[in-house]
Amino acid sequence: MKRERRLDIASNHQISLLEKYYDVDKEKKEINVKIYYDKASELLDFAVGDVGHEMFNNEVLEKINSITEQFPADYKANVYIVVSDFENYTVETLTEKLIDIIDINNYQIIKGRKINWFIAAMLAFIGFILLVFLGVARQNNLFGEGLQKDVFEEMLDITSWVFVWQAVTVLFLTPSSLSKLGFKIINRVNSINFSDKELNALCKITRDDILENWDSDSKISTLRRATLLISSTIILALGFYQFIDMISNIKYEEGAMIVVFTIAIGSILSLFYILAGLGGLFKYLNKGNFRTISKINSSILGILLVLGFVGTILLQQYQRLASVSISLVFYFIFIISIFWPDRGTRNGTIQKEKQD
Repeated sequence: MKRERRLDIASNHQISLLEKYYDVDKEKKEINVKIYYDKASELLDFAVGDVGHEMFNNEVLEKINSITEQFPADYKANVYIVVSDFENYTVETLTEKLIDIIDINNYQIIKGRKINWFIAAMLAFIGFILLVFLGVARQNNLFGEGLQKDVFEEMLDITSWVFVWQAVTVLFLTPSSLSKLGFKIINRVNSINFSDKELNALCKITRDDILENWDSDSKISTLRRATLLISSTIILALGFYQFIDMISNIKYEEGAMIVVFTIAIGSILSLFYILAGLGGLFKYLNKGNFRTISKINSSILGILLVLGFVGTILLQQYQRLASVSISLVFYFIFIISIFWPDRGTRNGTIQKEKQD
């Protein structure tokens, strides 16, 4: 109770401080913010674009962001951009440029997030492969004995986990400043208004107006990209794992023909895994190369996995049943992602992710 009371007092004190400088509506939990500019040209970035095609200045959005950071999390801001002299610019032009820069930032956020996800997946993949190699090295005593073995195994162990930790860092701990800016604009601002020096409201942009063109990053589209990347990376990792596991478990005393046959079959299956995983990553990166071949290859891999699952049961190799079943689960997630159409509709608008 004391903690809640302290939080209450702190929140009330914060609101009382904000009331000195802003118009605060406690019932609606809204704060009206007025930002003054002498000329409309101060809102524009003349370093970008030709004359008459200037972009809205991102510094204005950053200023809005820095102001809303002072507010309690449950309060929303109504921002009023007060311009004394609109010069030759109409309110409609400024409104259009403002929405445009927010949309451009959104596309950059989507692109940056997409690249970060890919980098994180590749770092995790490298870490996984190094851990698999470490397991094989320990199993087959590849690093010899004594101090040399301990040093090399410890180095490989640390290196593999560094890659895994870097993947987590890229994915969760290093959001871009642009992503934070977009998040604050969408989640902390109710509306952005243009006013003249007499404080007459001229135009109002609501949160819904800002979100109107953001369908390209819909939840379905985000889910498709995430499942495609994750499943493709896992399929790729399984391909390398299958090959390494096969090589490390071959019984060379069984005869040359059997060894060659085992290596050939295992290599072919691993190759289908690897090609399928690479095809999924190509699709994730919107690279059209080998897309048709990738779908054919993925279909063949599915047939091989089903045959392997049935063969495992018929041959009563129940120790391999779990690994084959896990591979099938990830394969079905992967195959849904790989055949998921690039186009989608929402609110009657057809969208397509732009090629990076």
